[in-house]
Amino acid sequence: MNACFRAMEGETLKIAVPFSRELELYRQNPSSAPKFGIYDIQLEKNSVDIRLLSVEMNPWCVSNCDLFDEDATNCACDEDRQNDIRHITEHYALLELLSGCSYLLADHYCDNTKRALNNGGIHIFKYPTIIRTTENAIKNFIIGASLANTVEHVHYAS
Repeated sequence: MNACFRAMEGETLKIAVPFSRELELYRQNPSSAPKFGIYDIQLEKNSVDIRLLSVEMNPWCVSNCDLFDEDATNCACDEDRQNDIRHITEHYALLELLSGCSYLLADHYCDNTKRALNNGGIHIFKYPTIIRTTENAIKNFIIGASLANTVEHVHYAS
């Protein structure tokens, strides 16, 4: 994340945030989120500008958002389902929707979601469970990325 955030100064970074139907921060697996807020963040030396570009409907929810069962929304799919090619491809539908984004902010997510987005060049930034609003999730991302950018040497204790 360091190199990306360092290159960001003076440029725009596009991120996605999963939303509920009511446009609140979605707490479950982002693959089952009804909507996504697409934001751009512009970091200058003394200011940060955040702008909502659009709210996009999850392509799986256009006709019926209730198609996700409890296991899918809670990232609790069994191993057979996780390895099923049809289930895996469901996660790739988000790549089209989130194309151009560098990050997806999420509370928790399944391995298939992470793998699909990483394969498409989108990194997941996990925010703490105590975060309750979209604004705070974005601020946490900015602060977390900024702090990560200042770390020069990491020493692991053995």
